[in-house]
Amino acid sequence: MGSKKSILVCLVLCLLMGYKQGNAQADSTKKLSYSLLPVLVSDPFIGFGYGVLTNVNFLLGAKETTRFSNAQAYVINTTNGQFAAQFNHQIFTNNESWIWQGKLQYLNWPENTYALGSNTQDNVKENVAYKAIELEERILRKLKTNHFLGLQYRLYTCWDLKSDKDTLSFFENNAIGTKQFTASTLGVHYIFDSRDNVQNAYKGKYLEVAINPYSKILGSTQDWLNMRLDARYYHQFKTTRNLVFANRIMVEQALGDVPYMIMPQTGRQFTTRGYVQGRYRGKLLLHYEAELRAHLWRFIGGVAFAGVNTLSEPNNEIKYINPNMGAGLRFNINKSQRTNIRVDYAVGLNNNSGLYFQICEVF
Repeated sequence: MGSKKSILVCLVLCLLMGYKQGNAQADSTKKLSYSLLPVLVSDPFIGFGYGVLTNVNFLLGAKETTRFSNAQAYVINTTNGQFAAQFNHQIFTNNESWIWQGKLQYLNWPENTYALGSNTQDNVKENVAYKAIELEERILRKLKTNHFLGLQYRLYTCWDLKSDKDTLSFFENNAIGTKQFTASTLGVHYIFDSRDNVQNAYKGKYLEVAINPYSKILGSTQDWLNMRLDARYYHQFKTTRNLVFANRIMVEQALGDVPYMIMPQTGRQFTTRGYVQGRYRGKLLLHYEAELRAHLWRFIGGVAFAGVNTLSEPNNEIKYINPNMGAGLRFNINKSQRTNIRVDYAVGLNNNSGLYFQICEVF
């Protein structure tokens, strides 16, 4: 019943704000626009999450050769005791000579853990509370049109980890990690990006290859390596109504003495809608998702999506596949920059589900 109420609240808010703002910022000559919105999230673990989010779009160069930059900030609190605050940005300089991306995040986020693998059962569940600060800054130089190469620094420090069961069980038997840890890396990132819009692409391709070595020399508690590939393709059909087919493949591999809390897992990197964050974890994540996006009426659009994901077992084998699927609505609040409010409901296996209320597309 609570989930249905959450969906209704989201839809009413979206309709009201979409109707009021749908064409208010349609002037394509504007170089600055912003939105202030509530944040509403619901899933079986967090209960109901609420907060505020602001999104700013701005142009730092000629519109013909430079895409809009954007920045977001939000805070969220949940009925089950979680709190998060985040600021993130994606900045394109004139002619896209440089890209500057990053985020700063604080978490006080109790969450359930289920050991390792894609078929773990509820009887291994432990609730782990922790606090964490994450800083991530990436700067990339344009090599030639659509090709970028650069460095990223990431610092993730986590402390005050507590299990609701036997602490020794969590830290010595079911996981790799300590009661507090720091992960620090200076990595290399390559990006190919031909998307026509970074927040809501109609056409183009995106490829990111990232290699991040975490080292004690840089302050990490443990030595390990993270590698990630993120590939996306967008196709716009030639119809009277806008119809877009979007695809995404995500591969993330962690090697070495990996801290359990930041292993590849469901619910991160805007993947695996329908699965609670951390429900499945492993050193290797494979994920594919496809989404069909369509304009429905005036400032309202709709999407349908489906995907599959898996994470490696403790012996590094791939054995189980977990599907997810769902649908959602889009409410356009900035026509020229294609900024949408998105409301998605997704389901997975084993009583996993989620309601998502955010700005911008998932990928």
